[in-house]
Amino acid sequence: MIYAKWTSPGQPAASAKVSGILRTVNSATLVYHREHTLFQIHAVIALIYWLGLMFMTRGVFLLLLPAFLVALLVGQSTLIAHLKGNGIRLSTTQFPELYNRYLNCCRTLGLTDPPEAYLINGSGFLNAFATRFLGRNFVVLFSNTIQAMSDRPDAINFYIGHELGHIKQKHLQWAPFIWPASLLPLIGAAYSRAREYTCDQFGRACCDSTESALKGLIALSAGEKLWDEVNIDAYLDQTEQSRGFWMSLHELISDYPWLVKRAARINNPFASPPPRSAFAWIFAIFMPRMGVGASAGGVLVTVAIIGILAAIAIPQFAAYKAKAQNAQMHSTKMDAPVPAGIAPPGQP
Repeated sequence: MIYAKWTSPGQPAASAKVSGILRTVNSATLVYHREHTLFQIHAVIALIYWLGLMFMTRGVFLLLLPAFLVALLVGQSTLIAHLKGNGIRLSTTQFPELYNRYLNCCRTLGLTDPPEAYLINGSGFLNAFATRFLGRNFVVLFSNTIQAMSDRPDAINFYIGHELGHIKQKHLQWAPFIWPASLLPLIGAAYSRAREYTCDQFGRACCDSTESALKGLIALSAGEKLWDEVNIDAYLDQTEQSRGFWMSLHELISDYPWLVKRAARINNPFASPPPRSAFAWIFAIFMPRMGVGASAGGVLVTVAIIGILAAIAIPQFAAYKAKAQNAQMHSTKMDAPVPAGIAPPGQP
């Protein structure tokens, strides 16, 4: 049985073994304080964008929407087909210990309908991710992550809980709708970072101890063999180095916070991070969000939107150009000199 502990100042542990049942944590306490505000900003901007697109195209966008959705569906199906064809679905007969760990994390976070979970060859990478296809959620664990944490299996819960956090918070469901706002400088990356901070706390809540969560995250920095040799206190001290201009600038345009800052917040969710450089905020306004559209789905969405706009704009431009040429030809005929003996139009 996995004991997920979540404590805050003045509060007892939120999980304990009660008659063999794992009590769930209050997920509302795990959400990063800026996530809701940033989501509302994204939702408003996205709504204005989609309504504006419909108005500008006079409803033509709705006619092209099915083609856009089919293209997106094909892109997503590629990943799901790869998982089902090449991955290993966790079950009571496939890696039962890992599967039981996964189910306990789902119970801890209050997910009564656990998504399908798969194990795939990590090819040397430590990672995990969540995805969604046709209304169904999936969690994918990399084999290198499981192997790396063999000496501290509780740290595997951090990766599982983090990805379940994306599902619990419905990040995957809202992503297509708020996509236009996510392209904007500053706020697009800010919301992405807020989601990562939130999901880190979900991962922490699934671990027996804060140290296990930290070890799991630190493995992303040190690798699958050296993570256990890292001095956690010294690593957390590196957070102070994020104050400078360049550190601030590159974080402001990135989808992910620096790992040392994520570790510091896991260690103490209520501590204030070092302030960023004020000049970095000014420069970041004029720089695009880095990492957006890095997936096949993101590329398909971008191409589809550009194709739709081009399909609408090109015919309209051609019609406008034809009208302009006709007007010019008519004007040329009206201004042409009238031969002698022929009365101008409108005269006897």
